[in-house]
Amino acid sequence: MRRLDGKFSIDGDEIIKTSNGEKIPHDEPTFLIRGRDWLALKGLRAYRQISIQDQCNDFHIGGIDDAIEAFEEFARAYPERMKQPGITRGR
Repeated sequence: MRRLDGKFSIDGDEIIKTSNGEKIPHDEPTFLIRGRDWLALKGLRAYRQISIQDQCNDFHIGGIDDAIEAFEEFARAYPERMKQPGITRGR
């Protein structure tokens, strides 16, 4: 099983909520942002702000903070891999 973040993992073709083993239905939309996406940090920071405005719990905010830290570390460690999203058109 591959862990995606603090909440979700992938097992085969299933996305699993790690804390309770719940499978995300195949018909439920999901969205993935890669570490090399140079817009990712802006998106994560904006999502953090609206999550705070919506009074989301500390677990949720902490997960976003963890993601922001991981994305920042990736960008520092691999600046040559950072790119505009979609530039390779799926390649």
